[in-house]
Amino acid sequence: MGQYLAFLLLFVTTSSMANIYWQPIKQDHSGGHGRQAKQFQLQGEQPALNTTIEFIHSDLESAALEQQDGIVTLKPTGKNNYHALVARQTSADFQGLAVRYIYNNGRPVNTSPSDLLALELGGLQIIPSPLPREYWEYESLKTYYFKVMLNGLPLANHPLLATTALGSNKVVHTDEGGVVALLIPEDFPTITPQRRATPPAELQLFSSLEKDGITYETSFTSAYHASETSWKSVSLGAGVAFAGLLFGFVVNRRLPEHSRRKAK
Repeated sequence: MGQYLAFLLLFVTTSSMANIYWQPIKQDHSGGHGRQAKQFQLQGEQPALNTTIEFIHSDLESAALEQQDGIVTLKPTGKNNYHALVARQTSADFQGLAVRYIYNNGRPVNTSPSDLLALELGGLQIIPSPLPREYWEYESLKTYYFKVMLNGLPLANHPLLATTALGSNKVVHTDEGGVVALLIPEDFPTITPQRRATPPAELQLFSSLEKDGITYETSFTSAYHASETSWKSVSLGAGVAFAGLLFGFVVNRRLPEHSRRKAK
């Protein structure tokens, strides 16, 4: 256990604290799924390095983006399905990559999410295998799969740090094919007993590698929701408690009046 904790601390210090990653900006508006502008901030950016940002649409068209006060705003593209928000930081001996996949509504396109995932972004990359289908999204207590690739080739037995904004940390390793299975923890402090009533949290995956004199770092981020089984359990518990109170009230009403009086 001591060796594991030491390795985790080293990995957190050398990887996640240095990696760039995307973080959503909370906005005070409501509306249709994927129909409004979204804002994200690039965390961990190193000013001394060259930074480029692009938004790859679901039809694989790419558009360069600029930060305004450290924030990028993604306006609706009019195209449905997943898009990719990609940031790179580079130097002669460093390549950093941050990727977040974002669902938009719009007109159908002739490409699929698998085409988007097949794009080789260069360097070290964490790739969902596959992306969740529309409206499913990532959920706690479910296992999802990711590939870790270096310049298009899978990395076997390679560590990946999985963290959540709620404080969970875990180091997992890829198999011989470069694939890792990740069970998202149920770490919500409270769960509201209604579908999607509990605000989502952030899942953050990091990995790093040094090879041929170049340091590679990569991140993948996404929102995740409380498991359906969890909020249903809360609903069931609340229902049982209410039923108990109701039963007590009915029984009390049926007792003779003298039996319901408090003894003096």
